[in-house]
Amino acid sequence: MSTVSHDVVDENDTRCFVNPVDIPLEKSEKFKENGFIKIEGLLSPACIQALREAALLHVRSASDFDTNYGSEFKRLTYGLGQTGVLRRIYTANSFRKIVVSLIGNPLIMSEGLALELRKGETGFTWHYDSVSFRFIRPIDPGYSIWIPLNTIDPDRDGGGMAYIPENLLSGVFNYQLSSLLSKKISKGDDISAMSSSLQKVFSTSSLLKEIFEENKVEDEFSLGDVLLFTKSVWHRTSPLKESGPNSRLAVAIRLLDWRSRLDSGMFEGETHSGGGMGMGVEWGHPKQTIYGSQFVDIADGDELRNSRFCGPII
Repeated sequence: MSTVSHDVVDENDTRCFVNPVDIPLEKSEKFKENGFIKIEGLLSPACIQALREAALLHVRSASDFDTNYGSEFKRLTYGLGQTGVLRRIYTANSFRKIVVSLIGNPLIMSEGLALELRKGETGFTWHYDSVSFRFIRPIDPGYSIWIPLNTIDPDRDGGGMAYIPENLLSGVFNYQLSSLLSKKISKGDDISAMSSSLQKVFSTSSLLKEIFEENKVEDEFSLGDVLLFTKSVWHRTSPLKESGPNSRLAVAIRLLDWRSRLDSGMFEGETHSGGGMGMGVEWGHPKQTIYGSQFVDIADGDELRNSRFCGPII
């Protein structure tokens, strides 16, 4: 993981970063069904400006250190969760009230990452967030908050995200399969036949691609809007169109249920495959993040919050 200097946030800065937002009951219930919800106007203009400055600093450093995912993203870096601006967000009372109320349980802050998509890059194809949640059990809930730092108009510009409602298709099965296959590998079993069959279903030009595209949801985003979604929501990047800007910047925050437990076997398996174990694909050892490897003071199956390396609980 690249090492960069942290941004400096003025402790006397009293600007509001997180706005109080009311979520209608109907939208809250839809979140439980779909696994995602767009929260309009959650972040203030001052917050978006501070996030943009921090994100640009980190993605430029990522480019300097050659940490990228090939042609998908030239500039992607983890470690943003250590910055002052993200701390201002997840410690804000409004953030806790809105996000924790939607989810229904306290949460562990794990990681923050910055992504810069440029015109001509594909971004990520259909996937679930296997790398970011590879160290907790399949049953343990995990969440992402995607924050675009440009306005998103899917029809005109592209550059946003497409996602599949979980009540139609969920990645829960893939997490379960990843954990089971990782255990087989640890015993020395050969899983090549299983992986080959899975790859035919879940690889880039997969059998499911047509179903994904027919059922995808894409939203418009104004500055300050965010997308909250579960770890098992299938999603992909929408490449920038010719009529769109030259680049799109975004930040993502990863959150875990506070009762999450360590799954050492899946961590090893998904680290070896780069997050592709549950899809039968080999993406190589991820360079961007080593998060999950720090839990050396607890045993497999122990609660993360018992580790001195656990992130803050909100």
